[in-house]
Amino acid sequence: MDRDIIRAFLWQEVTFLGFRPSGDKGRKKWLREYNRSLLDFWELGDYPDTPRVDGGALTGEIDAGFNLNLFFDYSVYEPEKFAVRFLRASNRASEFMWTHEVDGNYFDFPSRSVLNRLDERRKRNSALRKEAEKHDVAAVIDGLLCHPRTHQHIEYPITPHKIRIGGGIGNAFLFLFHLRYQLCLIKEKRLAERGRLIELFWDAIKNKSDHYRNELSVFELFKKV
Repeated sequence: MDRDIIRAFLWQEVTFLGFRPSGDKGRKKWLREYNRSLLDFWELGDYPDTPRVDGGALTGEIDAGFNLNLFFDYSVYEPEKFAVRFLRASNRASEFMWTHEVDGNYFDFPSRSVLNRLDERRKRNSALRKEAEKHDVAAVIDGLLCHPRTHQHIEYPITPHKIRIGGGIGNAFLFLFHLRYQLCLIKEKRLAERGRLIELFWDAIKNKSDHYRNELSVFELFKKV
């Protein structure tokens, strides 16, 4: 199988396994564990507030002002219908900066349906287990989370150049997890987290069933490094 096709399928599998929780209950649980994971990963002084339901959306606020002079809030209606607002931490009412917003009602390139038509799922899963290599998963993790090709560097207040805010990420849970990684300024934790994610998804894909695409447990996804 062509290497680009293998990585395209892996891209789809990683997104499904980790960043497409099922139903309202699954999404609430994912966001709750997401918020809780930041205490250790960012070395915060306290847990962020638990996400809540507001106007039909799951909403939450994350304060990254401890070293970035920044906080963000999110409103998730569906995986492909959401908004994440970035604000300066000094004054929430008047220091609004920008919004990353996705409206899934509008057409986008149908990569998932195109990939699904290239081969039967069972044959594709078998091929991935036989032909995919760990460096392919590493390339996908970098492209999705750690070093997205299309990105922005915000000069103020997010001054560290190593922080990449990914552009064009249309999945709410993927975008939030990407921010979790990017806004961690602790080099050792970033390196350890990248390695953990590569191993986690490599094992999940190599061991998954031909017939059933399991989601990763949120407790595995947000396990401490």
